[in-house]
Formats: sequence, C-alpha cells, structure tokens
Amino acid sequence: MNKKIGFLMVTGMGLLLAGCGNQANNKAANSSSASSSSLLVAKSNVKVNSDNMSPQEAVSLISTYCGLRYGGNWAAMAKEAQKEGLQVNLYPSSKYQLSDGGQGVAYDVTAGGKSQGLVYTVNNDDVNIYQNVKENQKSTKLATISKSEMANYVNQEGQGKLVNDLAAKAQVVDKRSGDSNSSASTSNSGNDHKYGRSGTIDIPSEMQGTWYSADNDADSTITFGPHTFTYSGENSSTTTQLFKQDSEWGEDEDNYTNEEIQNATKNWGKASFFNMDGSRWLNIRGWVQNAGDGSSYTVKTETIDGKQVKVLVSAGGAGNWVDAVYYQSKDMAQQNADKKFDDLNYQ
Repeated sequence: MNKKIGFLMVTGMGLLLAGCGNQANNKAANSSSASSSSLLVAKSNVKVNSDNMSPQEAVSLISTYCGLRYGGNWAAMAKEAQKEGLQVNLYPSSKYQLSDGGQGVAYDVTAGGKSQGLVYTVNNDDVNIYQNVKENQKSTKLATISKSEMANYVNQEGQGKLVNDLAAKAQVVDKRSGDSNSSASTSNSGNDHKYGRSGTIDIPSEMQGTWYSADNDADSTITFGPHTFTYSGENSSTTTQLFKQDSEWGEDEDNYTNEEIQNATKNWGKASFFNMDGSRWLNIRGWVQNAGDGSSYTVKTETIDGKQVKVLVSAGGAGNWVDAVYYQSKDMAQQNADKKFDDLNYQ
C-alpha cells in the first residue's frame, strides 16, 4: 500500500498457550495443557463475532480469552477491569525483549492503566500473547492464536457478555511518543485547540472495526476506532488520533515547518468528510501535511458471489481513485484480491 500516508498505523488480536515446535503442535499442546477455564462471570447466551471489531472490542475479547484460558494475572486483571475499566497502552515493541515483536507495536493490557506485564503483539490477524513482561528481561510468548479462535472459545464458555461490557468502557492510549500531547486517549475530546485541533472526528459506526485487504500483492489491515485510524502493513503498524483542524491555524504556513509542532502532532491526523459520486467519504491527511490529497475512505455494498457484502473502499489522488478494497474478514480479502468493481472509480 505505497499510497498510505506515513503516519498511518491498530489493530488484530489473539492468544493460546505456548509450547515448542511448530504452530500446529503449539495449539495441540495448548488445548490439553491450558486447563484454567474458570468462568470470569456468570454464563450468558450473548455471542461475539470477531469480524470487524473495533479496537476496544478486540482488546476486550483478548482480555476475556486470556482470563479464561490462562487464569492467574490475566483473570485477575479481567475481573478488576469490570470495576476500574479496561485500558490498553500502545508502546513500540522494542520497549521490551519479546520473542515476537509482531508489526512493531506492543499492547500493554491493564485495569485502570497500571501495567501488570500483560502484553500482546499482532501479526495481521494473529496475536502473540505474553505475561510477566518486564523491560529488561527476555519474554517468550505463551502462544499465537487468531481472533476467530478466541471468539469461538469465549462463546463456548458463555462469556460473550463480558466482552461487550468491557468494550463499552475500554480505552486505547497511544504512548509511543514521549510527548504527552501526542499520546491522546481515544476518549480525548481534543477541544483544547492545542496546535490547531478543534475537536475529535466521530467515525461512523459502520466504518468502525478491522478491515482486511490483499490487494496490490500485500496483506494489510485498517482499523477504525471511534476517533482513531490504524493502518497495519507487513512490517509496521501506526495508529493516528483523528481531529478537526482549525481553519485559521491551517492557513498559517509557518505551522507546517515548525519542528516542535511536527514532533508533537506526528500521531495526529487532520480528518474531514466530503461527498462524491453519491458516497460520503472520510479524508485523512497528516496534521502538518501541506501538499497532496491524503487518503479517503467510504463503506459501500458490493455484490460478491450473489451476496450483498459491505466493503471499505480506499482512494486517493486528485481524482480520488480507488487504490484498494478492504473486507470484513481475511479469508474474503484473499479470495477477492485485486478484484475490480464496476461502480468504483479506478485510475
């Protein structure tokens, strides 16, 4: 996805007990050895679906699964989070000595913000699970597992309601920058007018969640939270906080070359909506990007194998040309790689 603006990154999820040897052996060993299946809450009939999860839903699914599967600190954290709220802090994976750093982001899962060494990293749709992680100590992953496998297990144990309850209050906080100004929580209103921001952009609910693409000979994911955008490619992942930009501030060209502003806003995105070809598009640009058209996104319904399917369309350039189509599952993305749709505008 060579057209993606540099600040783009979020999100995938997973876990399962670790072992030695290949992944198949890992999973077989985990199934027999992971016997910590004490329920975290009373059973219910609520089911969760791992497709198109928001960042908050994803971390809630992972926390619930780990609490069920591993018990111990994971279970204690999941139970405490019901009272204190679930918070995941994002750090560069290089902060720790992890056996698999994933796409470069370490997700530190906490109840109320205090770290307990419960960490995961992401490789596209797979998640690597850790516990007892410390900065100056090597950590070997417990396991790698997909979100769909986690959802199946959580549903089997009747814990789907807990996932939804945790997600309702969950926060995702980007701490990869040393500047607190750019480490905004997803709950940050952004109304302080610092560096020209005048409030957060509300992402439409139908756009929120994780989308998958295999176009352009490369796997990638896009995850929209209520006010965030995460782009993940093969070797990197970047999360951007989305804000409205004050028009007067934007007209001052000196702001675009100010190094202090550049550093403080490197994880911010200037977001706005526009209408074109009968669709409402979300446009995202770098906060101090003074040239180029950025990237734009809209949700459309296409017919695939006789069925109506929602897709996320990514476009850019002066003509808002389509550069990729994203789907709600990895399998569908791979099955429809580089597929062209008649109603979309290609260059």
